[in-house]
Amino acid sequence: MDKSNGKIRRQITSAIISKWLLYGLFLAVIVLSSSCGSSANSELERNEKLWQSQNLTSYDFTLERQCFCPEDWRGPVNITVRNGKVTSLVYVSNGQTATADKFGDVDTIDELFDVIRDAYEGKNTFDQKAETVNVTYHPEMGYPLTIYIDVSQMMADEEQGYTVENLVRR
Repeated sequence: MDKSNGKIRRQITSAIISKWLLYGLFLAVIVLSSSCGSSANSELERNEKLWQSQNLTSYDFTLERQCFCPEDWRGPVNITVRNGKVTSLVYVSNGQTATADKFGDVDTIDELFDVIRDAYEGKNTFDQKAETVNVTYHPEMGYPLTIYIDVSQMMADEEQGYTVENLVRR
């Protein structure tokens, strides 16, 4: 009887330890995933403040969109911003004017910051928080150089990306 009691106690002890280890692992995953989100948001905030500190209201840049969409929605396009307003939106390939309905939501650097924030928060054009948001920022000016957003890894062809090049102060 002593042997069976000892065996039962070891099984109970082992089950309790396993249960607490599982709870601990679960808690660690929650803490790490929430800190990654806050880390990304603080990186967004830090770079947006850096961009705003440049006080640029007039600049030119080239934007290319990566998506499963028609070619005229991808660009690349040269964008001219004067006093905070887009004054020119022209395809690099042929010099023709691009219509605002194709790039109007991303035709300034401030709007690109909005897209990143919306992807994190699941707002506006995003029905849910994106599972993946990868952004690289210009080290001195803070604006996004590359953006990759995947709303759901279980969906095909909803990913989108943006590349900003040739930003020049005016």
